[in-house]
Amino acid sequence: MNINTYLGFDIGTKRTGVAIANSLTMRATGIAVIKHHKDNSTNWVELDEVINSHNIKLFIVGLPFDKQGKEQIMTFIAKSFGKKLKNRYQIEVEFIDEYLSSNEAKKLLKYNHHHHNAQRGNVDKQSSQLILQTWLNEKKFD
Repeated sequence: MNINTYLGFDIGTKRTGVAIANSLTMRATGIAVIKHHKDNSTNWVELDEVINSHNIKLFIVGLPFDKQGKEQIMTFIAKSFGKKLKNRYQIEVEFIDEYLSSNEAKKLLKYNHHHHNAQRGNVDKQSSQLILQTWLNEKKFD
């Protein structure tokens, strides 16, 4: 039996949350928050460390849409990030609607007794976990 490993991303201009899962456990776990450069450019050095320390089969990138389901600026930023991931690491990328993942992450952190103003990094990591877990729950594995 092949066990595949997946990384999920909650893309932001200041930070990107990263989660990991595999096809055996089917459970996503937030593993990192990548802080980008002050000019909002991607911190590839930290991403390289995370990505190269795992044998990744597929990247899952959350696409943020507005309340009407329309694309917004962050949607284009996430799509661009996904293209860069694919080109840099030669690993396929799938996109999934991440609508309200950050809000859900804040609720989960509050429920788990974190302060209501949870650190943004914790929210980003939790959001990436929700994005990846949603993809796993929707994916049909043979």
